[in-house]
Amino acid sequence: MTMNVEWQDKRVIMTPKQREILVNFQEQICNLESYLGSMRRQLRELPKHFDSAQNKSEFTTDEISELLRFNDRLAEIEHYLCDLGAKEDLHVAARVSDSNDALNDYEIDATLYFTLREDDPEFDEDDDNFLTQRTMSLKHLDKKWGLGDGRDHRVSIPHFPGSLNEIAHCWLFHDLYDHSYGLEQPALSLQDCLRVGSIWVDVAVRHQATLAIKSGKWH
Repeated sequence: MTMNVEWQDKRVIMTPKQREILVNFQEQICNLESYLGSMRRQLRELPKHFDSAQNKSEFTTDEISELLRFNDRLAEIEHYLCDLGAKEDLHVAARVSDSNDALNDYEIDATLYFTLREDDPEFDEDDDNFLTQRTMSLKHLDKKWGLGDGRDHRVSIPHFPGSLNEIAHCWLFHDLYDHSYGLEQPALSLQDCLRVGSIWVDVAVRHQATLAIKSGKWH
C-alpha cells in the first residue's frame, strides 16, 4: 500500500505551525507502510510465539555461553559509547562556550541495530534483518544510572539459566530483555538474543545554531 499526499495548489501559503503539522502528518504516513510491513511479519510469526521452544526455560551449555558472551559484548558497547560521548562532549561543548563560534547547542544520539545472524532461518538478503533497535542520548552521561554505570541490572526473577543467573547483567542487556518501546524497538527474549549476529552502532552529532534575520548575528 502506498499513500501520497499532494497539494493541488502549490501556491498555498502556510504558517510555520501549519507547515509543522503537515510535515509531521506526512512523516507519519511515510512510516505507516513500514509499520504495516512489520505488523504483517509479526502476524505471520505469531504461531511461533505459542511454541514452547520459543519461550523455553532450558538452555544448553553452549547457549548459556553465548548469552554470557552477548552480555560481555553489550558491556563493551556501553564503554565505547560512553568514551565516544565524553570525547564529543569535550570537543563540542568548547565550541558552545566560544563566543566567536556560531554553535549554541548540540545533541549526541546513538542508535543500535540488532541484526539477525546470517544462518538464521528468517534471514533475508533483501531485508535489513533488524530484530530490534535502541536509541539513546550520549550527551552529558554521568554513568550514575544506565549506560556504563557498572551496576548489576539483573532483575530478581529465578528463571535465568545456569551461570547467567550468577553474573552481573549490564544495562543494555537488561534493557533488551526487559523493556519494549514499540514496533521498532521491541524487547528480545533470551532465545531471540541468541539470534543476534551483529550490532550496527550509528552515532550522530547534531550541531545547532540560530541566526537572527534582523541583526544578522548568531545567537
